[in-house]
Amino acid sequence: MPLIGVLLAQYWKPVALLALLAGAITYRAILLHQLSEARAQVAQLDAEASALRTNNQALGAMIGRQNAAVAELKARADAAANSMANNEAAARRAGASAQGQAQQQAQRLLQSAIDARSGCEGAIRWGNAQAVELSSW
Repeated sequence: MPLIGVLLAQYWKPVALLALLAGAITYRAILLHQLSEARAQVAQLDAEASALRTNNQALGAMIGRQNAAVAELKARADAAANSMANNEAAARRAGASAQGQAQQQAQRLLQSAIDARSGCEGAIRWGNAQAVELSSW
């Protein structure tokens, strides 16, 4: 043991220098390993980013097509709603016209004279005289 102590006392500077040099070489090896791993990871992330950009562009194009389809459906739905509203308005006008004509015919029939004294025979004669107008109901 004393020999090791003597050697360390005399040669502590070269031993410390060797230990420092070994530590630096080990540190450099670790840094080089990490650098190569980082470069590989950067390459992988660049490839993933490129793939994501491509997917994003495809998604944007798909969204554009979907928006165009939705706009077309909305236009068709609006046209159908307008057509339905026009048909309803026309049907309402036709119904009002038919109702007005029916009311006019009813008023004419109500105002026409029926011979009530002759009973059923008078009503039948009146009905036969009005047959053309009554059949149009």
